[in-house]
Amino acid sequence: MYLHVGSDYMVKNSEIIAVFNLHYPETDIYDEFMKNNRSRYEVVDATGGEGCYSFVLTEKTIYLSSISSLTLRKRIEENFLIDSVYTVPLE
Repeated sequence: MYLHVGSDYMVKNSEIIAVFNLHYPETDIYDEFMKNNRSRYEVVDATGGEGCYSFVLTEKTIYLSSISSLTLRKRIEENFLIDSVYTVPLE
């Protein structure tokens, strides 16, 4: 399954390492993380010009998103292992 992170960007669920909340002014996780890892990741702005509320971390890319981390988390959980569920048809 894929997660829509904003604009025209989709990220494969299995590639997502973490989703970080950037909505609160006291949150400095992005600045701290980027200070130590700037050259390691490609940064993709998927906000579409709207405010940046979260970022999604994959092995090689950081996706900046205007969608809240809570909403992204719910979307991930709704689709978690959806393709892995085996159902037995009722006779």
